[in-house]
Amino acid sequence: MRPREAIRAYGTHPDPATALACFLALVLGANAPFYPLYVIAVVGWSRGHAAFLTMAAMPLFLAIPALARRSPAAGRLGLWLVGTINTVWCIKLLGPATGVGLFLLPCITLAALLQGRVLTLAAAGLPLLPLLLPAVAFAPPILSLTAAEDGQLATLNGFSAACLTALIALRMAGLLQGRTPGPAQP
Repeated sequence: MRPREAIRAYGTHPDPATALACFLALVLGANAPFYPLYVIAVVGWSRGHAAFLTMAAMPLFLAIPALARRSPAAGRLGLWLVGTINTVWCIKLLGPATGVGLFLLPCITLAALLQGRVLTLAAAGLPLLPLLLPAVAFAPPILSLTAAEDGQLATLNGFSAACLTALIALRMAGLLQGRTPGPAQP
C-alpha cells in the first residue's frame, strides 16, 4: 500500500462526524512541524528554536484516528481536548500577544462534533476561559519576543486560525449536506 493510501485508510471512519475528526487530526498533526519554522523565520534560530515545543501535541493529534477506532466519541472528544490544551500550552510558550489564542476559536467549533447537550455546551464554553484571562495569567511567556515579533506572529496566527476555522466549516457543511467528510474528499 502506498503511503498516501495508508494515511487515507488510517484516517477513514464509518461515522461521518468521527471521520471529520480524524481528518482534522491528521491535518493538524501533519502541519505541526511547519509552525516552528514560521516562528524561526520571524525571530531567528537563536530564540526561535524553542518553538519546536509547539510540536508536543503532534503525536496526540496523529493518534486520534486510532483512538476513534476504539471509541468514536472518545476520538471526537480527544481532538477537541488535544486542540484546546495544545493552544493553551502555546499561549504560555509564545505569549497572548502573538494571537496564538485565536486557535481556541476552531476548538469551540469542534464542540459541534461531540455528543450530548451538556458536553457540547461545556466544550464550546471552556475554550473561552483562557481568552477571558488577563495576559498576566500567562506571563512571562517561555519564548520572549519583541512587540514587532508579537505583531508578525499575531498576523500569521490570525490568518492560520481563520483558515482552520474555514476548513472545519466547509467540512461540517459537507457533513450536514450528507457528504462524507473524510480524506478522500477534495
